[in-house]
Amino acid sequence: MLSKDFIGLLVEVLPSDDVEKLVASIETGAAPKSIRVNDQKLRSREQIIDLLDSLGVKESVKWCNWGQYINVLDGFRFVDDIAFHAGGYYVQEASSMFLWRVLEQKVSRDAVMFDACAAPGGKSTLINQYLSDDGFLVSNEFVAKRCNVLIENLMKWGRNNWLVTNEGLGKYERLGTMFDAVLVDAPCSGEGMFRKDPETIGEWSMENVTMCQTRQREIVRSAWQTLKAGGVMIYSTCTYNAMEDEENVEWIVRELGGTVEDVSVDEEWGIVRARCGGYHFFPHKVKGEGLFVAVLRKGLRTEDLRLRTDDRGLRTKNLGVGTDWLREEKRFGMIELNGEYWAVRNDYMEVVDSVMGAGLNVRACGVEYGYMKGKDLVPAPGLALSLALDESRFQTLELEYDEAMKYLRCEAIGTGDTERGMVLVKSGGYALGWAKNVGNRCNNLYPSFWRIRTKD
Repeated sequence: MLSKDFIGLLVEVLPSDDVEKLVASIETGAAPKSIRVNDQKLRSREQIIDLLDSLGVKESVKWCNWGQYINVLDGFRFVDDIAFHAGGYYVQEASSMFLWRVLEQKVSRDAVMFDACAAPGGKSTLINQYLSDDGFLVSNEFVAKRCNVLIENLMKWGRNNWLVTNEGLGKYERLGTMFDAVLVDAPCSGEGMFRKDPETIGEWSMENVTMCQTRQREIVRSAWQTLKAGGVMIYSTCTYNAMEDEENVEWIVRELGGTVEDVSVDEEWGIVRARCGGYHFFPHKVKGEGLFVAVLRKGLRTEDLRLRTDDRGLRTKNLGVGTDWLREEKRFGMIELNGEYWAVRNDYMEVVDSVMGAGLNVRACGVEYGYMKGKDLVPAPGLALSLALDESRFQTLELEYDEAMKYLRCEAIGTGDTERGMVLVKSGGYALGWAKNVGNRCNNLYPSFWRIRTKD
């Protein structure tokens, strides 16, 4: 049962007849399913068509180049799909893909961008997909367990122009004004998820809305300090109420000096323009769940602040590890992070050095390359999934579907025609991970924390 307080807040953002339609949509409507295709993992038109046919594609998401609504058969589970585990697509709610439309109109593909509240990674992988090879993404997540999921999703997406931190945003102010664009997809009261996750209805309260508003402003204030003069902040929530949406945008304008920017949208999409200049997605009007988005530009006269460093940046010592497992290997350097070696494009080293030099807790960066086991360098899981991998450096074991699913459950697999040594495991043309041929079997090296945990 929807709270009277919740319905009361809707009156502030919608006419009364629309409130009734929204409530009816929440109580009886079905949430549409949608995915975003990874155009770089699916390298041929035929591969994309095969994937979309298998998922029962209905139509494209109008505001995102690679978004697709799907109509999967009863009983279908994404966890049973090889392409899902390989990063061939991301299961993402359609409204949230509006970020693509914003990026196209407001952010250069070569930008250095910050995703301040990034887990589980839907918007980070979208930004990463949008940016060119000359762009770079820094993603942050405060909760450690959620940070692990973020790293997994970015690894599987396959690009190498990203870095993940696990920090409180207040510490990010040490970076100074570093970013061309910042996304704050703020933790919120989750009203836009009521239809998709009915349990959230019982968790809603006015006290939580007020608490969320306070926390959102703290997050925005810290993130705003990292934004360059003339840069844009994209502020979003998955909620409807004006306290977390319009009032926060008005606060940014009043207290931080931001200027609201327009985004071009088609009327037929059903997106509602908010009084503050932002955009509301209501499920009785759009084909998606609840979302609010606003774009604010920082003034050109704002003073840029220099990085404050504690001299914990990159070290120039020779790590003794090459980059010959990568295509274009000369474009990469190597850093050591959390006991592993990570390959980083030389073009990005200055950004990485700045983040590390500010003393931020960097959890992952670029390509997870390898780790030492005794005297041997063992290729890391992220390397197998990276688009930068030179597959010709390794022998390949192509698995049929049933064997691939056993591999993804971390079960034993056969050796095929491979010889002793490290083996790149693939299925359906997708790289999945590593195994080691020890003679009569292959040791399964798929990460246990990624494994499929059920057979049914």
